[in-house]
Amino acid sequence: MRRPVHSILLLTIHICTLSQTDPYLPAMKETIRDMNHANSIGDYQYAANTFERIANARPDQWLPFYYCSYCYVQISFLTGDGNQRDNYVGRADELISKADTICPDNSEIYVLKGFILQAFMNIEPMIRGMKYNSKCIEMFKRASSLNPENPRSYLWHSVQLLNIPPFMGGGKEKALPLLEKAIRCFASFKPEDEISPDWGNSYALKKWDEVTRSENQQPE
Repeated sequence: MRRPVHSILLLTIHICTLSQTDPYLPAMKETIRDMNHANSIGDYQYAANTFERIANARPDQWLPFYYCSYCYVQISFLTGDGNQRDNYVGRADELISKADTICPDNSEIYVLKGFILQAFMNIEPMIRGMKYNSKCIEMFKRASSLNPENPRSYLWHSVQLLNIPPFMGGGKEKALPLLEKAIRCFASFKPEDEISPDWGNSYALKKWDEVTRSENQQPE
């Protein structure tokens, strides 16, 4: 039986109305803005709590878990106590695992997995660095293989190489080409939509300036 034209029109209007009234997108946009302006533990915790509420309401979406995880990584770097830092990193790892379950083989998720490992190693670099460095780098390599245009994969890969000495496979000589590639990718990168990951460009430029300036400095 053919559906009457007016019924199809009513159904279309209903669907459009639902999409306009769905609170998910405006809530995500507002909380991402809060996160991008965060500069303290309290700011990041507020954003993390909001992302977690959104995630509980929309457990089929990976981005709330992703951003909540990102907030906890940032909190770990701002926290002075080692045990608390471990707790925050552990929470970030739990959340990114949930995102990975919802959206496997996602380049952005693998970048954040590597970022979490960096935070974990940073708590006790001499003890944890040797053990987890190669795993961390593998995360960034996996991220770039899943999306060769993702600038964050090259940025954090380069940061990791800057954090380890040449005898362990790191150093400026290996890091700078990756950092340069990250900056090139940032210049042309377009996020999938208005709430997709789009962070790291300013940090990449700052890191480039920092590393190249130190290279050009001559001893007196």
